[in-house]
Amino acid sequence: MLGFLLQWPTLITLVMFPILVWMYVGLAHREEREVLAEFGEAYARYAGRIPGFFPRLSQHPATAH
Repeated sequence: MLGFLLQWPTLITLVMFPILVWMYVGLAHREEREVLAEFGEAYARYAGRIPGFFPRLSQHPATAH
């Protein structure tokens, strides 16, 4: 969405950007609740290791010792 805003910087894209961000964040949280209900503790462990929106800049958790 940020790329779209930068590629076509119009009033409508400027207005729609925060609305779409808000909607997608809400969708991500709703889907996370659904997956947690379906997979339980296994998903909770996974979500505790893996960041939700932005990758960590440190070493990948699977390769960290």
